[in-house]
Amino acid sequence: MPFYAYFSQVSTDVTWRMVMIFCDAATADEWWRAVSGAKLAGANANLLADIKRVNPQFYNHNVAVFNILNFFSDARLNEIAQPFRGRAFVMTENESTARGIDIIPDQGATDLISGDWFYVRSKVDPSTYWFYDPSRGRVVASHTRRTMFRVVTKNVPEKTVMIRSDAVTLWAWGQDKPIQIDSQGNLTGGGNGDWTFEFEDLGTGRFVDTDGGVVYGNIADNAPKKPGWELVN
Repeated sequence: MPFYAYFSQVSTDVTWRMVMIFCDAATADEWWRAVSGAKLAGANANLLADIKRVNPQFYNHNVAVFNILNFFSDARLNEIAQPFRGRAFVMTENESTARGIDIIPDQGATDLISGDWFYVRSKVDPSTYWFYDPSRGRVVASHTRRTMFRVVTKNVPEKTVMIRSDAVTLWAWGQDKPIQIDSQGNLTGGGNGDWTFEFEDLGTGRFVDTDGGVVYGNIADNAPKKPGWELVN
């Protein structure tokens, strides 16, 4: 589903409002990771430093430093921009001086920040959540109970926006060790291991609700996948 984000010009209140359209919310997070972590050389080193992420659908930029409208046309950013061609574009917003204001939809996006706490909810049945059952030491799917889980990205700083390729760990609220999997793929209480999975696995059907609990399985790339799960606050 297309995902929209406002870009506000911070040096003046009447010009250069933009909307950036991404093919989906995960691509928007990947774009921000690329921009915020960009390593530009020489006089270009601070070119993107004034782009600030306020929340998933609102950014600031300063056209005196860099105009986001030129993201795909400025040769200085070719290496950064190239992976997003065909997956995103930028357009000018109707301005306060004329033509009215277009309102982008509030898409209820969860701010997917590493180290924060989330509920894990079914994409197809919003009444179904993950619940860590301490009496069984297992993660199960439930319509009546839910547990918050801390999601932590490995090898990047905390408070970094998580993207699909990140390796992550899970921590259940009230438990002092991360979630593990047993030999059958069942999500269990923390042991001494350090199990990780790719962040995109949550949404691509690799976690399956069974009678015994939530199970993680390595599904072939060409196999049918269930709709999966999403993080919500």
